[in-house]
Amino acid sequence: MKAVIFGAGSAGKYLYDEIIKNSADIEIVGFLDNYLKDTYKGIPIYDPLPFLTHWSGSVFIAAGAQKTLKEMIRECCSNHIYDIYMMHDIAGKCHLPLFDHNKLIGTRIRKLKFSESKPSLSYFEVPITDICNLNCKGCLFASNISQGTQHISLDIIKKDALRMSELFYDIPWIRILGGEPLMHPDIVEILKFYRKQFPESELDLCTNGLLISKMPEEFWTCIKRERISIHISGYKPVYSLLDKIDEILKRQNIPYAILKREKFLKYYTDRPTNDMQKSFEKCIASGCHEVYKGKLSTCSAVIAFEKFNSIFGTDYQIIENEDWFDIHNPELNAWDIKAKLESPSFACKYCSDSVQESFDWDYSNSSPSLTEYLISSEGRKTK
Repeated sequence: MKAVIFGAGSAGKYLYDEIIKNSADIEIVGFLDNYLKDTYKGIPIYDPLPFLTHWSGSVFIAAGAQKTLKEMIRECCSNHIYDIYMMHDIAGKCHLPLFDHNKLIGTRIRKLKFSESKPSLSYFEVPITDICNLNCKGCLFASNISQGTQHISLDIIKKDALRMSELFYDIPWIRILGGEPLMHPDIVEILKFYRKQFPESELDLCTNGLLISKMPEEFWTCIKRERISIHISGYKPVYSLLDKIDEILKRQNIPYAILKREKFLKYYTDRPTNDMQKSFEKCIASGCHEVYKGKLSTCSAVIAFEKFNSIFGTDYQIIENEDWFDIHNPELNAWDIKAKLESPSFACKYCSDSVQESFDWDYSNSSPSLTEYLISSEGRKTK
């Protein structure tokens, strides 16, 4: 098999080293990367767009972000290349072995599946609860301002998971999060059901880690049996616990990654005055689609805007069949949904196309205000 590796960063280089060490059947003839050039161990790094127009071999994707994965898959498919293999994100981050007796480990790298009958979707996230044991200023899902916060019911979560598996032919990467997902009383059943519906997908559980040391043995048994990886978003209140969390996860012998988060970003405006095409192209979350209470949203901003309207009395326009989709509407066409998810939507007009404000992680006030989320008027003047 002649192949190229799409992504010449640390994950792509690790993938190359694993292939060279373990497989005589795979010949890597180059890397593809939009930013890196030159060579790696004598293997050239090419610009993806001109290279893919004449490539007829296989492609191994080593993507470290949801948006990157989506764009890599799209570039391949637009050039009629469907012999695509994806290395799981956690395998690249943690340098997990990719071969067993010279054969690819299917739970860490696998061939993507495509069909003419229905589309495949590269990624989605599932916020299973609005409840959180932290109170982060500027929370991405606005959990800190949710009134009458609640866990999403197990029945709704199951119904949504089943519907997503019906709508899309293949979804290689899914992330379960919150709020704080470890607070959900049905977390084990949720993970079991998602694995049942998506047996080949990379399933990640994203948590702040505060409850890791308190999880029962049933939880750890499920994590291992259902092949769930854990991502720790380490905010400042968790810093003192990171060594203990690291020790527990190592002892449990499961794939995990710990990411310290010191900064948050603000990029929302109060009016739809931004260039939606530019905002979409710039947005790091344009591939992070959300399945939440029966809706498939373009990104987490749609969920946040709905909460802003409810709590602060704002008038953010969230347009059905553009910014979000009722996945249980039998008249919806999955091909149309995917096309719209991969294009700017009206909600993009509320995200600055040129200004982002970084701020240190902090606790939110007991009575948070909209200023926690919006770019300041001074910031917008520097546009």
